[in-house]
Amino acid sequence: MQLNIKLRKLLDLSALGFTLLGLSAPAASVFNYTDGDLILDFSESGYPDVEVNIGNISNLVSAATIAGGTVQITNYNVNSQLLGIFESVTPADAVNNLSFTVFGLQNNASNGVAAKTIFLTQQQTGATTNAAPNDVTASKQTGLIGTVQKIIGLGQSVGLLNWSSSNPANSTNNASKVVIIPTSGVAAVNSYTVTGSGDWGSYVSSSPSIANTTSSSFSTDGGSVISDLFEYDYYASGGTSHKAVFKGYFTFKSDGTLSFSVPGAQVSPSTVITAITVTNRTVTVSFNTTTGVKYSLYYTTNLNLARSSWTSNAIAPYTGTGSTGTLTDTTATNKARFYNVRSYY
Repeated sequence: MQLNIKLRKLLDLSALGFTLLGLSAPAASVFNYTDGDLILDFSESGYPDVEVNIGNISNLVSAATIAGGTVQITNYNVNSQLLGIFESVTPADAVNNLSFTVFGLQNNASNGVAAKTIFLTQQQTGATTNAAPNDVTASKQTGLIGTVQKIIGLGQSVGLLNWSSSNPANSTNNASKVVIIPTSGVAAVNSYTVTGSGDWGSYVSSSPSIANTTSSSFSTDGGSVISDLFEYDYYASGGTSHKAVFKGYFTFKSDGTLSFSVPGAQVSPSTVITAITVTNRTVTVSFNTTTGVKYSLYYTTNLNLARSSWTSNAIAPYTGTGSTGTLTDTTATNKARFYNVRSYY
């Protein structure tokens, strides 16, 4: 088999490589959820829910850090999957009275995150005025876990995982990262809006709200609304001590765009992939390093996918020494893979 390799330097402080592995291309998929992913929900009374998989929490934090503090959420189409769904008069007014919430679940322990860990946003008034997170008791956190499981389908017989165009009973408008959920029918039973109306309020304080709702004149105000993201670690071994960790904040603007920021992030030095080798389906990626900087390897089969959603090779990061570093991918089973080396402090 002949192997073709292309190397390219990017301008956003990361590196990308490409390798062909001689296997069949993956089939198209409908909306999917992987353990540890975050769901962004847009909702407004009288409209369908729009739920967006914005990728793994670790990847999102890493992407924001690599970018110097802030990264744009690009997993939904602003015009067709947001403004086109919620507009009542003009596309601009689609952002008025619109609520957004981000939530997720690490159902099984992975990447240093304990099993049953919840991720949940909380409305805030500014990026530097983070209030204490909502108080969540052990019993309420158990309820929260069940709520998220019902929405995303983990541990349940129904959920987003089973909402596909091939299932007429759960007919929705699906894409790999976005699902538009109707306000009636079988699918709506497990939507954020319906599930939330009976469950979320039972487990989380209404003030500050987990949802951030824009004003009736948001489209012309020229401002933005901010929600903090917290990680609620699961109560371990029957303990009573609860830990909530601030992960960063989301900023929603009147043009329908959303960004995620990590305060105090340092800009990491640029990285260039210098070589890629393949031996028995194991890919080894070599790159330049800076002493003390950490490097992780990510890959994708689709360059149109936002790099915050690329897949990690799930091994410990490489710590730079100033000389050439290497990271390996032992799961290279696709016909083609693109590689990205991310550097961060």
